[in-house]
Amino acid sequence: MRDMNLTRDWEMEYAKKHGIPVAATKSKPWSVDENIWSRSIEGGRLEEPDFIPPEEIFEWTVSPENAPDAETIDIGFECGVPVSLNGRTLDGVSLINELNRLGGSHGVGRTDMIEDRVLGLKARENYEHPAATILLTAHRDLEKLVLTRDELRFKSIADETWSELAYKGLVDEPLYSDLNAFIDKTQERLLGSVKIRLYKGCAKVVARGSPFALYSADLSSFDSKTIDQKDAEGFCKYHGFQARMFKKIC
Repeated sequence: MRDMNLTRDWEMEYAKKHGIPVAATKSKPWSVDENIWSRSIEGGRLEEPDFIPPEEIFEWTVSPENAPDAETIDIGFECGVPVSLNGRTLDGVSLINELNRLGGSHGVGRTDMIEDRVLGLKARENYEHPAATILLTAHRDLEKLVLTRDELRFKSIADETWSELAYKGLVDEPLYSDLNAFIDKTQERLLGSVKIRLYKGCAKVVARGSPFALYSADLSSFDSKTIDQKDAEGFCKYHGFQARMFKKIC
């Protein structure tokens, strides 16, 4: 097939000539790839960056304008893995399928983006991914509650690098295993639940909780006297010291 260097138009003509049923037509030549995690749509005029995609290309998600009233859901995590929905324990496949259904009904999980392919070409792609949007939003929020500031800072770098290696298929690269070890370690304390409100294309975290939360209501409260405000004087005196020195000598 690769040696023949086939075009989409030629393939559609061949399918029509030989009675092979295909969803694509000359007026709707969409190329669709679909798995449990997402659905991608490209081809035809969708390749034009300034073309507004017609509503007909979407199958998993309703238009946000036509989505129903808000709905709040609760997702439970153990060691960073989502294990329950609204208090009901589900296996991974069932949970993703249910979130695709719920999120899609609220118009959650549409992405229209310009991406850089491995060869360096820029391409326009449309995606549907309701469950992915909900789970990643919930997971990141729980990480902010449980992980330290330095862990979060470094993990953002690790996540991006891991994703790049996985996208390129470089799973045998030693760094990929190194990053897996780091990520697994950060997830050991990621136990808890996150409440998310689904509303007209948005998935917004409205509450979260974990026995490993690095959060103190006493220390964070505006009404607390646990922290002596006079202690800030010494901090302010030396905070940014190097920057001030630079300003003086340059």
